[in-house]
Amino acid sequence: MSSVLGRGVFAMSLASAVGLATTIAAYFIYSRVLTPAQFGLYAGALTLAKFGTILLDGGLKTALIKHPVEVDARVQRALFLGSSAAALAILALVCGGLLALHALGQVDGATAAFLGLYGAAYFTTYPLVIVPLAELERTQRYAPVAWSESVAIVLEYGLPALLWTTVAPGFWSFVVCAWLARALRSAVVLAAARQRPWLRRATAADWGGMRALFLEGLGLQLAVSVCLLRDSLHLVLVGPWFGREWVGLYAWALQLCAAASQVFALTAARVALPALRLTEGSAVRWQAALTQVAWLTLLTAPPLVFLTPAAAVVNETLFGGKWSAALALVPLLVARMLPGLATTPLGALLLAERGARSYALANAAWTAAEVIAAVVLLAWVGPRGLAWSYSFMAWFGVLMLVGRLPGPAAMGALLAPLLLRPSLWLALALLGLYLASDVPAQIHANLAAAAAWVAGGSLLCLASEARFRGWLHAFWQQHLRSA
Repeated sequence: MSSVLGRGVFAMSLASAVGLATTIAAYFIYSRVLTPAQFGLYAGALTLAKFGTILLDGGLKTALIKHPVEVDARVQRALFLGSSAAALAILALVCGGLLALHALGQVDGATAAFLGLYGAAYFTTYPLVIVPLAELERTQRYAPVAWSESVAIVLEYGLPALLWTTVAPGFWSFVVCAWLARALRSAVVLAAARQRPWLRRATAADWGGMRALFLEGLGLQLAVSVCLLRDSLHLVLVGPWFGREWVGLYAWALQLCAAASQVFALTAARVALPALRLTEGSAVRWQAALTQVAWLTLLTAPPLVFLTPAAAVVNETLFGGKWSAALALVPLLVARMLPGLATTPLGALLLAERGARSYALANAAWTAAEVIAAVVLLAWVGPRGLAWSYSFMAWFGVLMLVGRLPGPAAMGALLAPLLLRPSLWLALALLGLYLASDVPAQIHANLAAAAAWVAGGSLLCLASEARFRGWLHAFWQQHLRSA
């Protein structure tokens, strides 16, 4: 790993860790102060904002990162103007749709206002960052990206909890903090960009060049859209079928799983594609992806395995059993997260090797199969049917991604770094011993004991990995011993 990329990985990992800590703290507060239905409404606002951002992006940021040469300022100007016009159009469509739903009595006025104002914070600021973000990530200058995103996460996810508990409860706090976070993030990213000729009115827009980039990124936009749809089936299917409360229960369980697994996965998602762009040869890229899968598994599998018993203790001690109905979803969602650790590196590799079209087709097939399985199981077993579908359909997604990769890529080679990890099997063995003993009854209402058990077990699992011990030894030799 180059020193530039190494610093980038460290910066993004640190930002992810700060964001994770903030998200976890806010998560606990929201779990106490929000009802499942309110939690579901908040999750719906986040999904609306993310989907609107995907439409605005159009795959253009990734197309800019992948482009063999730096894009001309006139094309960048067209990207900015086109994204701005699209932002206004999307905002008008969202507001019009919410007003129509309100007129039909499907959504109350306060809910419509919250969703519209929250989404607007994302829609109106994204055109300002699409070009500079691509420039920073293309050149692997991750420090300002990490700084802007960690501060934005603290403001957007952490500050509302403080305002809700100290000033006055209400969804107004989420709206105010979303605008503040998005504005600050835009300012930091803009300031970090070397030059900003695309902001000047004197720069002529090259619409033809933008069209070529848009077509290049269209496949990626479609892929990201179907990925968001797949991850939002609790909103799309469970909500209309079984009500907003079940949306909140799923959102609570999914966020709990994400808190345990996503800090390293999010880092890999941001740095993998720019790194692979600079790597030549399918065999070398495949080995790099396998290495990423191995590291993601050894770092995140143990906390995921221990999450199910830990969630029961957290629910009992901190929330008075308020989220008991969601606990049955957790082990099924954990089962989804484990193969999901491979999909991030595999997706970046497929983009680098085959392009956005293959990536989009693989994800479209995965999402279509996921929707069919979810509908069947929801009709068969009720609202928990989606969790059952999630628990095994991620393997279908892995198969779809691997099947479209060239040459040395094979499912058999992937299973070793993903499943044959000492840390994973030791974690499963420790979980079995825990469940077979009388320890659960002793720490059921003792949060400190449960935290110590999870932390100690995770460290023991890490120590079982030769790869981790080797990294620790090299770090000691290079940094600590020399100091």
